[in-house]
Amino acid sequence: MSGAEEKTEASPSPAAPSGGGPNKIVLILTAVNVAVTLGMVGVLFFSFQKEKAKVSVEDISVKAEGAEGHDGHKEAKKEGEGHGEGHGGEKSKEEKKKPADFGKMVTLEQFTVNLSTPGSATARFVRVNVSLEVPNDEAEQEVTVKMPQVRNTIIDLFNSKRPSDMANAEGRDYLKEEIRNAINGFMVTGKVKGVFFTNFALGS
Repeated sequence: MSGAEEKTEASPSPAAPSGGGPNKIVLILTAVNVAVTLGMVGVLFFSFQKEKAKVSVEDISVKAEGAEGHDGHKEAKKEGEGHGEGHGGEKSKEEKKKPADFGKMVTLEQFTVNLSTPGSATARFVRVNVSLEVPNDEAEQEVTVKMPQVRNTIIDLFNSKRPSDMANAEGRDYLKEEIRNAINGFMVTGKVKGVFFTNFALGS
């Protein structure tokens, strides 16, 4: 009995199966799957970022072209406005170049009128051509119709002047003003704007 017991004790006990082997394999496979998944996510992420950056560059190009086109349109508009202003300026210049309305000129027949020479035996006279400036056709027609009255008024004024009154420009200008005021006294359609001596000579 003792020998059998010793034999029994001496026989090696079978090795217990290790319970950690399958668990390690599962962990390794899980880690590999996680790594692959992360790698795919990383690849997709970088691809998305690259596409996004590419689109942004294209957008910038399009915006830049649009900005240039807009600026070009502005410049063209400014040039057009400048051209328009230039055209308007030329038009203004043309309008400024238009002669002012000087009215109508009525030329009277030449006058030969005796001057006042009190106390002198020598008669003095003046030979003068007179033109009247009137504002319109109606006034011109009125002067023509009233020509006898106009000439009579001018002759009377010359008859009242002495030769010394006609000797200088100041005296002649004063007489022109007298003639203008006298004629305007009976004008209806328009007033005489100016009186001009186109020829003037004193004689004796």
